[in-house]
Amino acid sequence: MMEQIVGYVVENGVATITFNRPQKMNALSAELVSGFQSALEQAAADPHVRSVILTGSGKAFSAGGDLASFSELDALKGKRYLQQAYRLLLTLHGLEKPVVAAVNGFATGAGFNIALACDLVIAGEEAKFGQVFSKVGLIPDFGGMYFLPRVVGLARAKELMYSGRIITAKEAHAYGIVLEVTAQDELMERARVIAESLAAGPTAALGMTKAILNRSHELSLEQLLHEEAMAQGIAFSTKDHQEGVRAFFEKRAPEFTGE
Repeated sequence: MMEQIVGYVVENGVATITFNRPQKMNALSAELVSGFQSALEQAAADPHVRSVILTGSGKAFSAGGDLASFSELDALKGKRYLQQAYRLLLTLHGLEKPVVAAVNGFATGAGFNIALACDLVIAGEEAKFGQVFSKVGLIPDFGGMYFLPRVVGLARAKELMYSGRIITAKEAHAYGIVLEVTAQDELMERARVIAESLAAGPTAALGMTKAILNRSHELSLEQLLHEEAMAQGIAFSTKDHQEGVRAFFEKRAPEFTGE
């Protein structure tokens, strides 16, 4: 039986999604993109999933687009491929559950930008990152020109995208791309600790926080305060808020259920 091109496992409230095309450095074939979209939709729909880990098998998180298939693309096919990718990115970025990218190896091109679309990025010490599009005469896609400047600033984003240079996990950490760097063999353990901690949180409140933060650069202060008030009104009505208040007065840790 052939292994799935995108792995999906749920444990302790955490869905782990794994790119599983190691012989091709987890390059983003149409089949992998479709499998990733399905996995995200499954995680979004499952109330038992309260956080997500995204990682890759083998030596890469994802090396980005499948260059071997690009020769088959004309303008129309290329447009359709990217429209499928954009649906995926909007699902990932808009998922109202925390997503942790555990970057185990090369995250280049679109693979880099998928990591940027996650909420938190941690990396093994052997991880490498690169906006390599200019090396093959292309512009950054998969939302890179949206996500990267918001993380590193416009000047650094231009430098990384113009040069296409590869940076280490430590450099990515210094630029604010990576939250923390772990020993290579401790990456998934650390990712699970973070994801399980998030899964134990007030899922609805975290989801609404994410939704507003993701739009905070586009909102005026007045608009943000309006959305904040609407979201807080919903949060006041959740069982998790009631549990949090009880736990506060009973001087114990809250036991949130995601409701």
